[in-house]
Amino acid sequence: IYIDPYFFQELKDKFGAKGDFAEAYVIAHEVGHHIQKILGLTDKVHSQRGRVSKTDYNKLSVRLELHADFLAGVFAHHAQQDFDFLEAGDIEEAMVCAEAIGDDRLQEQAQGHVQPDSFTHGSSAQRKRWFMRGYQSGKLRDGDVIFSVNYRDL
Repeated sequence: IYIDPYFFQELKDKFGAKGDFAEAYVIAHEVGHHIQKILGLTDKVHSQRGRVSKTDYNKLSVRLELHADFLAGVFAHHAQQDFDFLEAGDIEEAMVCAEAIGDDRLQEQAQGHVQPDSFTHGSSAQRKRWFMRGYQSGKLRDGDVIFSVNYRDL
């Protein structure tokens, strides 16, 4: 897993996502990608590049990213259960971070308008929703639906 440490400073300065748990969310999301690689999900999605339209591939990418957000929530669930380490405001820090790095928010800031067909990570609302589903559930199997539910229902 590689995380550019300057990204955490950018989260604070540019996106207003402050706090240690905002950083923990990002790290858990990236660990989620590692888990996806081990499970073969990453290769399954990447194998579709060039076989499906760019828009359809972007939708697969969004599913993979939302699944990583879900896995980050599962981590938070179990870490709290096992170590009782969450402090007041920690989940809110994760939600502010998810809001800040949603494709809709980033596109609005960068280009002044939103193009959902070009999303690769999901909207702010989707990212928050899937993290919270993982956090509330704590069950890996509950994230499987991300790959089968109708895209507009994500």
